[in-house]
Amino acid sequence: MKTVAAILCLALPLLASAAPNLDKREMCNVFNNDGPVHCRSSPSFSAKSVTTIGDGDAWEFSCYKSGDCYEGVCSWDYIPGLKCYINGFYTSDQCNSKNLRKC
Repeated sequence: MKTVAAILCLALPLLASAAPNLDKREMCNVFNNDGPVHCRSSPSFSAKSVTTIGDGDAWEFSCYKSGDCYEGVCSWDYIPGLKCYINGFYTSDQCNSKNLRKC
């Protein structure tokens, strides 16, 4: 029985480090020379605008979803603090599929 407990004590930290970090967040800026960007309730330009984000403002993004495309960009980055999405065309390069998980 002690052997099983010892194995579990050694294996659990390794398993935890191998699991994806679901709470990982990336700080990204929002850019739009034409003014504020709408943060929408779902990844669609027809979805309700929850709020607007000012040009150059930085927010923590946690994941992305595919949705309506703009200028060839179809990913939408999610701001958990506001519970809304911004098309990836308007977010800085840190918000990408390598740094953010898929929602």
